Amino acid sequence: MQKYTHDDGARRSDDRSRVTELMARIVDGDEAAFFTLVDEFDRRVAYNVRQIVTDMGRRDILADEDEMGGLVTDAWLVVRERAGGWSPDGGAMPWRWAHRAILHRVSEVVGHRTSPLPDDDGVEDESWSPTGDGDDLILTRLRNDDPRLALMLTTLKDNHSERDYLIVVEYLQQQSFGDPSPSHTVGRLYGVKPDNARQIYHRARKRMRQLAADDPALESLRDFWWLAA
Repeated sequence: MQKYTHDDGARRSDDRSRVTELMARIVDGDEAAFFTLVDEFDRRVAYNVRQIVTDMGRRDILADEDEMGGLVTDAWLVVRERAGGWSPDGGAMPWRWAHRAILHRVSEVVGHRTSPLPDDDGVEDESWSPTGDGDDLILTRLRNDDPRLALMLTTLKDNHSERDYLIVVEYLQQQSFGDPSPSHTVGRLYGVKPDNARQIYHRARKRMRQLAADDPALESLRDFWWLAA
C-alpha cells in the first residue's frame, strides 16, 4: 500500500483522473491500458486482498507469495470483467466498487466461502463509507456491530487530516484482527515511526472524546465503545 503524506488529497485527485482515463480505455478494448492500471495501482489491490484474506482467518497463506500473487491477479480480473459497470462519479475506486465480487472470488479460490455472490452483481454499497473514494477498507469486521460507527468515522474524518484519519482507521482495524503490535504494522504501511503512529492514534481518540463532550449532535458517541474504552 502506498504511503500517505499531507499532499495526499492532491495525489488522490491525480490518481482518480488517471484511473478514470485507464478504465475508459479498458472499456474500449485497450488491453495495454489494463496492464498499465495494474502496474500503477497493484499495491492498493494487493493490500485489499491481504485484508480480505486476513479477515477470513487465513493468515496461513499470507506468506505464500505465489498464492497471494494469484489472488491479486484474480482480483484484477474481476475489475477488468466489470469495467463497463464502473463510473468515476460513484466515488469508489474500481477495486473498492467491486469489493464484494472480489471477496467472492477470493473465497472461492481459498476454499472458504464467507459470503454468496450478492444480488447487486458484486457492487458494494458505497453509501456507508465516509471516505468518499473508498480506497481503504473501513473496519470491515466492525461495520455492522454498532449503528454509531458511521457517525464516528465521519466525525473522525472531518476533524483530522487525511493521513491521520487513515492511520487511526488502520490502527483500529489491525486491533480488530488481533495484531499484537498495531503501531508497528501501521508504521510500515504509512511510513511513520511506531511511536508516532501510537501518538496519532491516542491524540485522535482524545480529540474525539472532547468533540463528543462539547457537541450535542455527537452526544450518542459519548459512550461509544472506542471513546469509552
